[in-house]
Amino acid sequence: MRYYTRRWVRHLSELAPVREIVTLATEDSVGAFVSQASQSHAIASGVKSLHVNIKAGLVSLRALHRCLVLLRHLEDLELHLVGLSHSSWVHVLRSANFNDLENLSTNAPHSVLCHFLPKATNQPAPVTNQGNVERLSVVDLGPEGITAFPRMLKSLASSTSTLTLLHIDFDPSDRDILKRISEVAPNLTALKLIEKESLPQGRSLRQRRPWNGSSEWRNDLRRFPRLHRFLLRTPMSLVRTPSIEHEELALLHAWTCIKSVPHPSLMYVTLWYLAGLPSATLKAWKREAGNGINWVLLLNVIPPEWDQFI
Repeated sequence: MRYYTRRWVRHLSELAPVREIVTLATEDSVGAFVSQASQSHAIASGVKSLHVNIKAGLVSLRALHRCLVLLRHLEDLELHLVGLSHSSWVHVLRSANFNDLENLSTNAPHSVLCHFLPKATNQPAPVTNQGNVERLSVVDLGPEGITAFPRMLKSLASSTSTLTLLHIDFDPSDRDILKRISEVAPNLTALKLIEKESLPQGRSLRQRRPWNGSSEWRNDLRRFPRLHRFLLRTPMSLVRTPSIEHEELALLHAWTCIKSVPHPSLMYVTLWYLAGLPSATLKAWKREAGNGINWVLLLNVIPPEWDQFI
């Protein structure tokens, strides 16, 4: 990691323009930006969107922690790090306070977000967020995910009632995943569920999924009256014969219609099944206007990025 003299930092900060969007992909770039922002209040306060996506392990957490503490006016935060332990995540987010945060995308474990999302109590927490998060992307269930996920939902319920976009990894044994999410975020307009591989491959593929009971799954989807887009990714097949369109259409009807009455707002459904296998299938469907029960297949669908909503 590079180090900068105070004189050189002051010189760089005078030359550096104020940017609303900052993207940092290496530890060196984090250190250089922190050096500038520490010397210039205009630079630190001007950043509204921060994207940190570091694919290599961090040698030191100090610069990244300092970066998050400095940027108190963030509205959009993407934080994707590799190989961090629970305690390291807590350290990185410690004392970070974002009063204006609306969009959060991170691969931090659910157990860390339990503390990061604002709590209903007045007890001080090691990491806090006072913003009203509308878009949340959580992509790492972690080994403690089965127990941490309910706590994160509870924290979410006490922190924001306006969550509209949610991307989350889930354990396939959670039969009530939609019901529990609807209790804390009923106003979702986009929901992306990514099944987390938590069992040996053979056992995982034989395990019963929440959507195996199609009528209950359909009723749970209707708990989200404003849901417009829905994506499900799973390593198992959703239909008897993969890639057969009429079987996928039958599945869509079973999930979205009650006696020819469609879901009130669901217009786009993406089925991503047999994921991670050579026979992986990704299909995006759009509901036709008119009677509202017919679906058409969208062409040229590519696998979405980890935090992309489609």
